[in-house]
Amino acid sequence: MLPVTLLNSLKILTQPDDSTCGPTSLHAVYQYFQDALPLEQVISEVSFLEEGGTLAVLLGCHALKRGYRARIYSYNLHVFDPTWFKQSTEKLIANLKEQLLFKSDTKLQVATRAYIEFLELGGEICYRDLTPSLLDSYFSRGIPLLTGLSATYLYNCARERTNERGESIYDDVRGEPLGHFVVLAGFVDDQDKEHVIVADPYQENPLFGNNYYNVQVSRLINAIMLGIVTYDANLLAIEPKENTNKTSTEPQHLHAQTSSGQ
Repeated sequence: MLPVTLLNSLKILTQPDDSTCGPTSLHAVYQYFQDALPLEQVISEVSFLEEGGTLAVLLGCHALKRGYRARIYSYNLHVFDPTWFKQSTEKLIANLKEQLLFKSDTKLQVATRAYIEFLELGGEICYRDLTPSLLDSYFSRGIPLLTGLSATYLYNCARERTNERGESIYDDVRGEPLGHFVVLAGFVDDQDKEHVIVADPYQENPLFGNNYYNVQVSRLINAIMLGIVTYDANLLAIEPKENTNKTSTEPQHLHAQTSSGQ
């Protein structure tokens, strides 16, 4: 499937409010796979953080409960130690549970418990260099990728804070970096693998002002990696189970594919 075909089949709605970019992106992927859930249902079923927003792993748990296969490529060293990925799924779960005993940060606790649930539901967590070839291993099979990244870096905009009405507003002095979810819908074409097509639920984004745009792959990768500031920094690949046995190019077990430097 050519990327342009993927894009033509992937339609994203505009997120209803500042905290629903995650479920809106997940809804777009469900629609792509002809899973006709109303956006309102996805929003009501996805778990949210107390401060608003959600995590890719919580979106992954929702997909697993709907019968999808889900794989997360995580670059969040707050949650995962790189040495953990050379061990079994059971050992990884044990390490996450042990980490809960020693680290009290609220968001880390929430993320860690969500990853434990994700693994127990059958999800896969991989540790692999974030490269254009990794993206292409999915795009070439017509699989969109949901990603949590730094909107502040992607849009090259001011940091943000929440006002008294619960709205995100730009404030370069008092603001904080903001995380965001978008869907990656392929490279521009087979000859141009330097630009990725992004389906963005935030239509009023300050850089593009559109739900669909192209972004340089180098900038996209930087934005994903900088998502670690907001507990993002990941790729979430979901696909129907019936499609995975014949088409998957990734290993079926948890053990991560690491770079040559690991």
